[in-house]
Amino acid sequence: MAMQQALYLADGTPVDKDTIRRAVAKRQAVIRWAHGNWHNIASLYIYDDAETAAYEAGRNTVGQCYSMWEESWSELASTVGQAIRAAAGLLKVS
Repeated sequence: MAMQQALYLADGTPVDKDTIRRAVAKRQAVIRWAHGNWHNIASLYIYDDAETAAYEAGRNTVGQCYSMWEESWSELASTVGQAIRAAAGLLKVS
């Protein structure tokens, strides 16, 4: 039997796949990217409504920080798989 990957929101709150699926369908799931460990690493945020999520998805500090390591940028989660990988800490880009 395969072990299930633990899923967490960016603040450390545990989250399940059904909650993630609903949030992506309602456009309440946001992926926030940041630099770390030689990768761009994503974390998952789920907001109470789509309007707040859309606002948060527009956050972008690229080019506004003293160091690129402080930069972050966000987007609405485009797929359930993307959001689940972010919640598992597995969504990275080298």
